[in-house]
Amino acid sequence: MRKAAGLCLVLIVMTACSSKRTYLEKGNALFQQGKYEDAAINYQKAIKKDPNYGEAYYHLGLLSMAKNETPEAYNALFRAVQLLPNDVEVKETFGGLCLDIYLKDPRRPQKLYQQIQQLSSELLAQNPNSFEGFRLKGSLAYADRKPDDAISYFRKALSVHPGNPPVTGSLVQTLLDEGRYPEAEKAALELISREKAYGPIYDVLYAFYFKAGRTADAERIVKLKVANNPKRASYVIELAAHYARSQRPAEMREALQKLLDDPKDFPDAQLRVGDFYLEQQDYPQAIRYYEAAQQSGSHKDKVGLEKKALVAMLAGSKFEDATRLVDQILKEAPGDEVALRMRADLLINTGKPENAVAALQILQNLLNSHPNEPDAGLRLNLGRAYRLKGDLAAARSEFEEALRERKDFPAAQFELGKLYVAQRKPQEALQAASAAVALVPSNRQALLLQAWTLANTGQPDKARNILDQLLKESPKNTQALYQRGLLSLRQGKYQEAIGILEDLGDTGDPGSVTALAGAYVGLRQFDKAEVILSEALKKSPGSLPIRAQLARTMALGGDYNLAIEQYQKLIAQDPKSAPFQLAMGEVYQAQGDLKNSLVFYRQAHALAPDEVTPALVLADTLALAERNEDAKALYLQIVRSHPDDPPALNNAAFFLSDHGDLEEAQRLAEKALEKVPGQPGFSDTLGYVYLKRGQQDAAIRTFSDLVRRYPNLSVFHYHLGLALYGKGDRVGAKKELQKALASHPESNIEPRIKTLLSNLG
Repeated sequence: MRKAAGLCLVLIVMTACSSKRTYLEKGNALFQQGKYEDAAINYQKAIKKDPNYGEAYYHLGLLSMAKNETPEAYNALFRAVQLLPNDVEVKETFGGLCLDIYLKDPRRPQKLYQQIQQLSSELLAQNPNSFEGFRLKGSLAYADRKPDDAISYFRKALSVHPGNPPVTGSLVQTLLDEGRYPEAEKAALELISREKAYGPIYDVLYAFYFKAGRTADAERIVKLKVANNPKRASYVIELAAHYARSQRPAEMREALQKLLDDPKDFPDAQLRVGDFYLEQQDYPQAIRYYEAAQQSGSHKDKVGLEKKALVAMLAGSKFEDATRLVDQILKEAPGDEVALRMRADLLINTGKPENAVAALQILQNLLNSHPNEPDAGLRLNLGRAYRLKGDLAAARSEFEEALRERKDFPAAQFELGKLYVAQRKPQEALQAASAAVALVPSNRQALLLQAWTLANTGQPDKARNILDQLLKESPKNTQALYQRGLLSLRQGKYQEAIGILEDLGDTGDPGSVTALAGAYVGLRQFDKAEVILSEALKKSPGSLPIRAQLARTMALGGDYNLAIEQYQKLIAQDPKSAPFQLAMGEVYQAQGDLKNSLVFYRQAHALAPDEVTPALVLADTLALAERNEDAKALYLQIVRSHPDDPPALNNAAFFLSDHGDLEEAQRLAEKALEKVPGQPGFSDTLGYVYLKRGQQDAAIRTFSDLVRRYPNLSVFHYHLGLALYGKGDRVGAKKELQKALASHPESNIEPRIKTLLSNLG
């Protein structure tokens, strides 16, 4: 009886072992056939039979790598290494995967670094001539910026496997970084002579040549790449891209034509050429070739082609054409999620707030259909839809949620930056724009936003460097030209701005036209500016930005009645515009008509009760009109509603120093300066509060610093004169007041300066 029981046990164990092996072999066979899902099921069954079956984990990891499922591959191979600690192949595979993940992650996770170090050391301990061990150590040394160590390890790896293309490529790149150019070129060209099909080595040399200004060598190497691989369409596209980068459109078109003329070898030429033009941001040409690909009937994925054309239409702002195409796609496939997303995107891109609700409904339905699946892209568009609706708080929440779901999401950082621009938060906008650029350094839109925010945070030289680089790469980039013109305009370089913006004026873009007119205004050539704007208005009579600039120009030129006529037309077109009401009030104020200016300022405040600017302008004007009780109540209301707004804190502090609580005035002035350290107007306010509180020494120190930094500003000399007068220094006071009078003081303080000078004799 005992013998029979023992025999049964042996048979059971043998059956179990055989079963897990059967599942593994069946999984391997299915894997080879490309039946990944069925293969995975068999590997999982093998693991279920034996949870410590390392070989099954290894093959499951290989399967996940083939499917680009990196987290799953990492987990399976990590377990395989634990269960098969002496299996060199398993360690090499896992080490290679860890290195790929490590190099792609800008955070350079320490855990992965340590794993790669350990695996490479174990491989070399098992085999002192381990190729993979040397390769891993060399790659880590390169990442650690230890070029000598990297070169040494790469050479050791090549002594084991001479001519290995990836390692040779790594060696070449390291040598180039170290300035060992002849050595690097020799190694690269030797590899090309042996491995003509290994594309990355051509790319390393091309990047080096182009960056070094060796454009002839760059062209030669990309031509060699094409000649050595004549059937590779992507390499021909790279040659065309080189010509585009070198501003040689004829050669670019000639290269592309070689693809189009050979439908036998390049049946998808029209599609590839369309993709090329899309990348070059030549959207009409992209659409042309996508439509040609559709008409040829050579592509089975009709909807896929339509979607590509749709992307080009959206990028090229051809929203009417895009709408017709998305309607066609949804007619053929009503539930197509990509088309539904694009429908929402089109609604958002109209810029019409009334379309926001429909976009939100589509996006929310898509989000609800996959409640447990994070979708950063949907969150991004939800944020854009909320911004269109005017709900900036909800928009910001969605952008931040998109970043929580996907930390490396440059589009979300970009949109968050644009949101901060709309909220007049340039520092926060700069932070978001810089984060977007850090994730994708070549993203033109993010670079443009970064340049804009740098210009608006007092860093014009950095902004100019970015814009000049963009224009070097793409001289006809209208957005970069526009910003470059604005930057020159902002810096008072009006002739330079005109030279940049004149060509853009031909495009009819309102921003370019108004900026060009602004440059002529800077030169005090108001008539020239008015002519430019009037001509543009004839072509686009409904353009609010152009008419608004015309009204501003007339006001600055002293044509107040004509300016008022233009603002009346603007308000008739957009009666709910607080900025137009504000501008009308400013014109009346410039005429000295405080009564009418207050009427329009009140209307602006009523239209935008939550915005600080209309409220602050109204409060300042009430103070100017000596409506002190009304002004005080409004100032206090503003600082309660906007406790962190520096101008609000400053203006309220200045008013209260004359009409209120001096202690509160000092608190507000100090808080404003804390928000924007060194801001001269805020420093002046704090000095004025010191003066009113009888703290003459503190006031003198503050105003002395201001006149040192800004010697031509009359008000600072006036306030220093007051402080010195209060201290009893009549000679010093008289000297500062005379400087104030000579510096063209504003009309409201000039009489006070003269009166005080008269008192001083």
